[in-house]
Order: sequence, then C-alpha cells, then structure tokens
Amino acid sequence: MKNVIIDSDVMNEIDDQFAIAYALCAKELNVQAITICPFNINYKRISIKDGLVDSYFEAKRLCRLAGKNPNIVYKGSIGYVTSGYKELTEGTKKIIEIALKNRKTYVVCLGTLTNAAIALLNEPKIAKRIEVVWLGTKNLLADKFNDSNYIKDKKAFEVVVKSDVKLHIIPSYVGKFNGTSIYEIKEHVAINPLGKHLYSLVENFELIIVNRGLKYIYDIMPIAYLINKKLFVYKDIDRNLVLKEETKLQDKKLLTYVYDGSSRHSVWKEFLNTIAEAPTNIFKSKIFFTSDTHFSQKNKVRSKEFKLSSTEKTDHEYIKRWNSVVGEDDTVYHLGDFGNYNIIKKLNGQIILICGNYERDDIKLKYNNDFEKFKKYLLSLGFKDVVKDGLILDKNILGKEVYLTHKPTDTKKDMFNLFGHVHSLKPIMPNGFNVCIEYHDFKPIGVDIVKDYMKFILTRSDEDVFVD
Repeated sequence: MKNVIIDSDVMNEIDDQFAIAYALCAKELNVQAITICPFNINYKRISIKDGLVDSYFEAKRLCRLAGKNPNIVYKGSIGYVTSGYKELTEGTKKIIEIALKNRKTYVVCLGTLTNAAIALLNEPKIAKRIEVVWLGTKNLLADKFNDSNYIKDKKAFEVVVKSDVKLHIIPSYVGKFNGTSIYEIKEHVAINPLGKHLYSLVENFELIIVNRGLKYIYDIMPIAYLINKKLFVYKDIDRNLVLKEETKLQDKKLLTYVYDGSSRHSVWKEFLNTIAEAPTNIFKSKIFFTSDTHFSQKNKVRSKEFKLSSTEKTDHEYIKRWNSVVGEDDTVYHLGDFGNYNIIKKLNGQIILICGNYERDDIKLKYNNDFEKFKKYLLSLGFKDVVKDGLILDKNILGKEVYLTHKPTDTKKDMFNLFGHVHSLKPIMPNGFNVCIEYHDFKPIGVDIVKDYMKFILTRSDEDVFVD
C-alpha cells in the first residue's frame, strides 16, 4: 500500500473531487493527508482565502462520504511562491511531517505546485523521501505551458524541478481519455452516497450545458497512474528541457513524463469499480463497545496473534482497525484504560469514556482527585462524555437495561453487564461478558455482536462455560 498525500485546489473545478474520491476508496493507497493548495478565480471574485476555506470543507465532506476520517484535511498556502509567499501552514507542515516519518510518500499535486515547493524550501531533506506526481502543462514536449496549474505559480514549478525530488508529470491532454457524460455518471457513479455527491457536482456544473452534457474528468489520471503505471506510456527526460529560465541545472537530472495512456475503458472502468466500493451506510449511526486500548502504553496489551515492535506501530494498527468499523457519527462506549488521550483526535466516533483504573490513577495523581477538572480536559480533547463510575445503558439499545463498568468485580448482580479490565481468562460471566479489545480482533464491537453474546449467555450456556 502506497502512502499518499493529495494536494488539491478542490473547489477550483469538479475534477479534483473525483480524484480524491478515487484515492480515498482505492485499496492500493493509504491517503494520509489532503492538503489544500491555493487558487483564485478573478471573474468569479473568488479569492485565495475563499477558495481555501471552501476546498477545506469540501474535502472533509468527501472523506465522510468515503467513510474516512475527515481530520486528515489541512489548509495549505494562502499565496504563491511566485509572489514571494514561503510561509509554513498546517498543510505544508503536514507534508514535511509525513515525508520525514515514512520511507516514501507520494505527493499527488492536482493544482499548482505551491505547497510542495514551500515544503521543500523549508525542509530540503524531504526531497529524497517523496515523489511528486503532478497533473500540469498542456503538452510539455510540445513546449505548451499555458495551463493554469503552471501559470499561477511558475516559481513553485521551478523549485520542484530543480530539487532532488523524483518528479512525474502528467499533461492534461492525457485526461481526455476520461470523457464521460452526465447520463453515464448518473447511471454508473450515483450508486452510493459518495457517487451521488459526485453526480450532483456534474449536474450543477455550469459548463455541462455549454458542452452538451459532456465532461472530461482529467484529475483521476494521477491516481490511476499511482495504482497501475502499466496503463500509461512514459519516458525519462532531461529536466533542463522544461526550465524556462536562462540558468540551467549543471547536473543532469531526469523527470518522468507521461505522454500517453491506455484506452479510456481501462482507467474509467477501474475508477467506476473503486467508487462502487464506497460505503452505503455512512449515515446510519451505530453504537459500539470496547475497553483496554492502552494507547501508547508499552507492554499493556499482549497477544500471541498480535505482535508489533513498538507502541507507535501498535497504536497505528489499533487506530486503523477502529476506524475500519466505526464511522464519524457513531457512538463508542469505552469501558476504561484508554491510554494516551490525545489519540482520540485520530479516532472515528463520538466516544463516551467510563473510567478504568488507569483513569482513576490519573485523577488521583495528576488532578488531585478533581474529577471535574479531569473531565473538562478530556472533553476539550474531543471526548463526548466522561463517566466516573458505571453507567446504565438505556434498554432501547440492547433490548434491556445493561450496566457498563470497567472491572468485573464492580458489576451489578441484578443486571446484565459489559466490562473490561481482564485481558485473559475471563471472557464471560453468568450475567455479562468482557469487551476488552484483545477478545474482539482488536477493534470495537457493535450492538449485533453484543446481542449475540447476551442471547448465548442468558439462554444457552451452562456453568461449565464460565471461566474464572
């Protein structure tokens, strides 16, 4: 799986949304960030700041529709390198951070090269750790540089070309393989919430009427190129051929120029198949239960089936598994021993934390037994609620009232209970069962699974199945 940053002027047109949706749904790609690059449309009186804000929220919307965490979207530069702008923003900082963390990161630039250039200017070391795939120029080999992605920030282009970055350029004409119509998109794309949103963009796109319902979806080509380069024809050329200034590079440096693609059928078919995999139930809020994640706490969770070399890798795997089942609007009851509270910023769902022994230790040692102060801090991080003691769950959720607590020794005898704390030897009791992450494939479990456990324990089990 390739680590990818999508750098996009999302609301400049509508092609970017198709490309972002494609990348988010592609199993071959791990989209770690979407950074917003600058654009302005003078005749519409859209300033760079306006475009930045609109693009930011549109990118978040696409993440939600694709069932992904919207917190991977970051605002980028509010000016062009050509105009002297070189300041770091959350977007360019994120490019640097991810590039330094990964062995290799692909930065897919769908607009100007501004953010990539500024990241390189501020941290040259990332040049050896990223590959830039840029959709730009009309036809590089024919010396046609009159497209907006180049014209708006020529200096950013020069910075990237002169750097040690491995650069891939896809001219816009290659995207003409992806000519489609509003009718085809309605029939073959609008089959789930994400596809319906893409269709609505085309339906309301002002040039559709002018072009009699036809549209070229240019920007999906860099995504398709990352997924399967065999669909394209490319060659390495001297970077001096594309530099427009008198000062040339002394050392011979090459860039990869993609000058042709496969038939429309191949890329477009892959795009349609990928979008078809987008979730259909993202708007159905669900409820999950878990405990004992112990984020960033070394040696707190061990399993023969789950061995990673560091707490960072363990955190990453837990987060990935959590977000694979929990949506942004879902509710998760966490029954204690959460671990590093800041990890909540990377998790989907509205999380209600019931304090475990580790939370109680924090309240005692770090907050001088002031639970309200502890709770206020966790709420500021993003927890939906924090409960000091156990919680009785409304009977409408599981069909009967259920008590949620951390330790099995704190359960209520007259109720069914969900608990955690015990990492081995106590999966179930006569009146409850353990939701500890180790028992459930290291991810939260939903209402249906809980109901199955309840049914088994209350109606089918005997004393021999209860292990102390």
